[in-house]
Amino acid sequence: MDTSSTILRSLQVIEGSDRLYAIERARPSRPGYLLLVKTVDKEHEIITELITQWVLRGTFYLIAGGEWLPNHDDLRYSVYRYTTAIEETLNNLILARPFTCFQLLDLLMEAGKQNKPVLILDFLHLFHDEDVELSLRHRVLDQCCQYTKRLSLSSLVAVFAPNVSTEAYRRFFPVLAAVADEILEIGKHKETELIQDLLF
Repeated sequence: MDTSSTILRSLQVIEGSDRLYAIERARPSRPGYLLLVKTVDKEHEIITELITQWVLRGTFYLIAGGEWLPNHDDLRYSVYRYTTAIEETLNNLILARPFTCFQLLDLLMEAGKQNKPVLILDFLHLFHDEDVELSLRHRVLDQCCQYTKRLSLSSLVAVFAPNVSTEAYRRFFPVLAAVADEILEIGKHKETELIQDLLF
């Protein structure tokens, strides 16, 4: 599969400037639209604010592919800036933490039955596991990407993929990018106050 030509034909790539002007685009406007957010750094403040905006708007699945998530106190404080109904609001978050690429595939299949918005963090992290044969990782990634695309046809979906300097990333990112409708590239400089009106 020529993923490079697929990307060129099917994607609108928006490059972030040193201001995070485009993070508002992390609100897929409709089902049938898959947004891929490519970050340079870990972007922890941005992700915390993004999760906050999603929980304020309703129930959604958060699938954390990587090791990092905002700690509970930071997330509570972030929500408190908008509402005093902290626990009720945080109950909108359905958290899933896969530890293998196979578990990620299972979670994507399960999420497809629920018809809720889905935010996936560090999508490619679990595919760096060298204990799993490369060809098998590639097959599971293909399946995960296809299920994510299928999921986006009925639910709102946004995927984060930090840019890392590894051979696995260079191999796997084009596979993920090929199923996206839009790639949003975010630079190193960030202004979290520009995150507004993110979803539904």
